[in-house]
Amino acid sequence: MRIKYFLEKRSVAASIILLATVVFTSLSSFAQEHSEATEESEKGAHKFTLSIGHAHVHEGIENGEKKWLVMGAWGFNYDYLINSKWSVGLHNDLILEDFTVEKQSGEEEEIAIERERPLATKIIGAYKLDKHLSIMLGAGDEIAKGENYFLSTVGAEYGLHIPGGWEFGAELAYDVKWKAYDTWILGFGISKVISGHHHKHHKG
Repeated sequence: MRIKYFLEKRSVAASIILLATVVFTSLSSFAQEHSEATEESEKGAHKFTLSIGHAHVHEGIENGEKKWLVMGAWGFNYDYLINSKWSVGLHNDLILEDFTVEKQSGEEEEIAIERERPLATKIIGAYKLDKHLSIMLGAGDEIAKGENYFLSTVGAEYGLHIPGGWEFGAELAYDVKWKAYDTWILGFGISKVISGHHHKHHKG
């Protein structure tokens, strides 16, 4: 039964990866011709992103045993696009489950802590390496009942521009909660880019 369950899980994961690959390939070819115009309009623009994904915690505890936990998560981000390369923003990730994790306090004694639907809110600076790929650095807090933790984060984002000021993207972030625990978050989302330019109409 365990082997059958494992094979079913692998089949589902493979199907999801294949579907994501097909979607990204299709959108990439479709969005290629629009990239130059979009790059110019990004200066001073506002970008709002809604994403869904999974949070991975390798220090998790379940039924008294250590376990790699995978939990659903929502993300809501705001970014101000300074120019075609640089942006700053506020990124928020909400884990949708309660869980127990082993606290990495640096002490020999193992301490288990309860986290109830924690919200990580981060100030992010991002640099775009090319038309699609960006790297991110930032810091913030994870907020939950009981105790909040300061965190630092590093990540990468891959985005595909769609006509009409929309963007489809994937984001991978690694959050380090200092003297607590770490989290990997992989999410897929849709963004709306609102131009910061106000075009003036001249009478002919």
